[in-house]
Amino acid sequence: MFSNILGQKKVKQILKEQIKNNKIVHAYIFMGQDGVGKRLMAQEFAKTLNCVINDFTNTDIGACGKCLSCQKISQGASPDLHFIDFMKQAQLQEEDLEKQKVLKIETIRYMQKAISTKSHESKWKIFVIDPAEKMNIAAANSLLKTLEEPPDNTIIILIARHKETIPKTVVSRSQVLFFAPIDQQEIISWLMLNKSLDSSRAQEIANLSEGSLGNVIKFLEENEKESLSLWQKLKAKNLTISDILELSKAYAKSGALECIDAMHTQVKKEFRVFPQETLKPLELLNEYRSFVLKNANGQTVLDNLFFDLYELNKSK
Repeated sequence: MFSNILGQKKVKQILKEQIKNNKIVHAYIFMGQDGVGKRLMAQEFAKTLNCVINDFTNTDIGACGKCLSCQKISQGASPDLHFIDFMKQAQLQEEDLEKQKVLKIETIRYMQKAISTKSHESKWKIFVIDPAEKMNIAAANSLLKTLEEPPDNTIIILIARHKETIPKTVVSRSQVLFFAPIDQQEIISWLMLNKSLDSSRAQEIANLSEGSLGNVIKFLEENEKESLSLWQKLKAKNLTISDILELSKAYAKSGALECIDAMHTQVKKEFRVFPQETLKPLELLNEYRSFVLKNANGQTVLDNLFFDLYELNKSK
């Protein structure tokens, strides 16, 4: 149960026991830093309670992940799992997402109206307020009324970074579950298994993660964007020697190995579509990566790699 969520052993155990004993509370606060699985846990919790194949009171397996209910929840299409967040508020108010700074009373009232109706197809209705600390006073006071008289088979999950940012009256009516930073070794294992990184590179990224898988994913996405931009620049046919050396100098500062690995990911994606055109660039990247691993000077490696890639693209 909850096997696809890294870490959070204590939270998993608490929820498992409540599920097995059918003693689920009506309101939770999932508290902890960003990127440690709070929102994913809410989703998996909803799957487990509403799975139509695995009976949650008689199994440790959790959700089957294959039934219509599980699939709808995974796809964000379940009519009985509601995320009350800035995206929903922007939709309700027909405003830009960027304009949403606080969760307003109108959004909580929308949630309360949905709570008052019968579930569409599931046993449990789950409402996830994220980020709960962004509720204004009026919204929090309005929510309090629902927490005092919760409907049957309805769960409200508040997602927040700090308990102190939520009114004490709301906290007192909810069970607080603390999500700890994810252990570095678990992040390393995840990176090696899911991103095909070697242990050394995975360790480097894990050291920067601050215990947040969200930070890891953001870091990888930013690296991919940078490498894509770099790859596109090197594919241009109007670069000067000076341009190439400036690029090399800039990317060497953040690490030659990181640069090569990120670019390798992008070129590998192109390989699926253009295998003949990208085979040689992939070979060059692998070759120069081995030089870095043998402790060659990072900038010198990138100087030569960038020149070789540029000349290779220019000759096409």
